[in-house]
Amino acid sequence: MPMKISSDMRRKLDLIRALSTAEQPSIHDLHRETKIPEPTIKRQLAAMRREFGMRILFVRDTGGERGATGYYMLMDWGIIDQDAFHRRYPEIVANAE
Repeated sequence: MPMKISSDMRRKLDLIRALSTAEQPSIHDLHRETKIPEPTIKRQLAAMRREFGMRILFVRDTGGERGATGYYMLMDWGIIDQDAFHRRYPEIVANAE
């Protein structure tokens, strides 16, 4: 039976996949990969940290100024099983549409 997921959860899953497969993704890279608006990406990343216990770091480019450019690193998957996620992601998103 197809799995039903909310658009909010779909965004989180798409972001997890993008974070785990792209090399040093910036907010612009995540937007390009997921088509999620940048302000929504920032909210979703905060929610994923809080709800899933994920450790997602933002590494600023040299200079370290607030609002500077940089990239994200997925350091800890929290409650998400990394191997199971990568096995099941294609099936989940295909059946959720």
